Amino acid sequence: MLQVTKDKVYVDGTVGMGGHSEAILERSSPTGVLYGFEWNEPSFELAKKRLSKYGNRVKLFNKSFIYIKDVLEKEGVLADGIVLDLGLSSFLLEHSGRGFSFQKDEPLDMRMNLETEITAEKILNTYDVKRLAQVFLKGEVPSAIRFAQFIGEKRKRKSFKTTQDLVEAVKEFYKTTRKSLLAVIFQSLRIEVNEELKNLEKVLNEVPEVLKPGGRIAIISFHSLEDRVVKNWFKSDPRLKPVLKKPVVPTLEEIKRNPRARSAKLRVGERI
Repeated sequence: MLQVTKDKVYVDGTVGMGGHSEAILERSSPTGVLYGFEWNEPSFELAKKRLSKYGNRVKLFNKSFIYIKDVLEKEGVLADGIVLDLGLSSFLLEHSGRGFSFQKDEPLDMRMNLETEITAEKILNTYDVKRLAQVFLKGEVPSAIRFAQFIGEKRKRKSFKTTQDLVEAVKEFYKTTRKSLLAVIFQSLRIEVNEELKNLEKVLNEVPEVLKPGGRIAIISFHSLEDRVVKNWFKSDPRLKPVLKKPVVPTLEEIKRNPRARSAKLRVGERI
């Protein structure tokens, strides 16, 4: 979809462990250049090691993708293709120790980058009930207002410290620990901690300015909140035309190989 070839410039705004970056560098061999952005510190170090074999063909930045425009303008380059994979990486879920997964007992942190001031613990323990309800409403959490009120009462007796504290509160309030319910509650907190929707809107507004005419942007989203933002952007931004009428979704075979891909949607646009 990115039409990757040699002699061109590409951007991976969400490098993660470097999978997409490596594929782009292989496909654009021997002269294509990649600018990569990875906000999480350990992931950045792992990607840097993995991609070091490509030498000066790759330039990595331990920054959020909101800095794509600033970096490319400073470098004096325009991109032929940009990819944003908005999914939470397996590394963050399994190895970060920052409380992204409800299946582990870890501190309620949820920061992609430790320079971020707010944590999930602070949200649960210090946001007033009205503000906490807004976090849950924005994240489309069921019974968001009543759940926020319940959290407000529960924290008076004991502060929320770990992921299991939150899981127990969910079980007590909803009478279930259904995975889909836990996922949407954890996701709503993670979005608030990292300002994910705000940052997505910022990068979407800016990246067409550093994309060459005919250049493409491919975005993979994993939940309806993100996909709605991306879908509306492709429809309304006059600088782009959608390449696909409908998003690409994983096949049943792919879902069997990689269950975490089941909710993925790929949308692609081209710079006019």
